[in-house]
Amino acid sequence: MKKKYLFMSSFFVIGTIFTLMFFWSYKVYDKSTQEVPVEEEAADTVDTVAEPRTNASMKYVLETYDDTTGVVTSEEAEVPEELAGLTREELEDLFSQYNKSVAEGGVADGPDSKELISFSKDRIVVRETYSGAEEEEGFFLKSENGEVVIFHRDQVTPYENTGIQADVLPEDEQEKLREGFFVADEKELYSILENLSS
Repeated sequence: MKKKYLFMSSFFVIGTIFTLMFFWSYKVYDKSTQEVPVEEEAADTVDTVAEPRTNASMKYVLETYDDTTGVVTSEEAEVPEELAGLTREELEDLFSQYNKSVAEGGVADGPDSKELISFSKDRIVVRETYSGAEEEEGFFLKSENGEVVIFHRDQVTPYENTGIQADVLPEDEQEKLREGFFVADEKELYSILENLSS
């Protein structure tokens, strides 16, 4: 009986120890999860550095692109008044509106398009494109290789060979054609050519 009593009491003691250990581990776990600091809600970070805006101290580079020749020229200038105080996004919107107006025929004078090439806090680069599709009106008339030749206003690009021989013209006309002269429009050009060929 003593053995039976000893066995039962040892079983009871061991069971109590396991129960206490289980209860203690549960409390430790419960306490540790309660003590874990709740992460603070991520606050929206506000960029304290203001977005750069165009100002008078910036270096302003204006590139001019000739679409017909492919030549780009650039010059430094002061930031134009209409661009002062604008952000990169506002500049892009402004140029987009300008390009839309050109496409709709709302801008008579000025470049065919404008675009923002680069933008930083110290420097902006703007490109204006001119297509050159509309040539200046007028012609240049001169003799070349003994023939009267019509050139574009640039005096270099031939427009048309007339087939009129310069050496059969009066001396004063030959002299005038050697130096060359401008003709305002097609009406005046055809009038002069009619006189030369008669």
